[in-house]
Amino acid sequence: MSRVWMSSVKSNYALGDKPGLRSKFYGYDWTPAEFKIPLAPDDVYANMKRAGEGFALRREELPEAAAVWNEKRFKLLGDIFYTGGFLVVRGKLAEVLARFDLGEGGLIPFTIYQADLETPYPGEFFLLNFGCRKNTLLPELSSKVVKFVVEKKTGIQFWKTNDWEKDPVALSPGALQGPDLWFEEVLYNKIFMSDALAQAIIDIGMKDAFALEECRIVEDAQ
Repeated sequence: MSRVWMSSVKSNYALGDKPGLRSKFYGYDWTPAEFKIPLAPDDVYANMKRAGEGFALRREELPEAAAVWNEKRFKLLGDIFYTGGFLVVRGKLAEVLARFDLGEGGLIPFTIYQADLETPYPGEFFLLNFGCRKNTLLPELSSKVVKFVVEKKTGIQFWKTNDWEKDPVALSPGALQGPDLWFEEVLYNKIFMSDALAQAIIDIGMKDAFALEECRIVEDAQ
């Protein structure tokens, strides 16, 4: 049976909870070595927003580098975490993602330095640059989906999920086509993935980190 899955990984705030990292964006100085999250410049914030909606970004629109300033906190991080508002992956998760179609984005090699801002931290790290948006959500067929906001400029209705509702999110068969990782254009803060990718993530023990939920494909929907 063809299946797709929804992930609430973007709501997993533990991924960005005091990671012990500072960030460097193109054209800006390093952020302070402190746990307080600095206010992002307008252009950086705009890039964060676009990335959070599934748009592929150019390399210079993503963080230039990161640096570990609190080793104790950094060592608590798993194979996916945030730095400067963007997702970084490594290890088995990076190996899994590299095998799948991630759309126009993909994995971008990323340097994390030690506290001296010059010596690379051991290991391979990658920015997860999203790059696919689909329009297959069927909100009227799922009680889990409720109205969120209407975009003033376009009049488009955006939706969100009630995460305590067990009714699966309904999608049209178009969700089975194209890249393995994507965002739905009008659904807030959720990521979707193919069954093959979801199973690979489950196989490496990261189902809970991604908060995976199976969706429902409505075969006769257009």
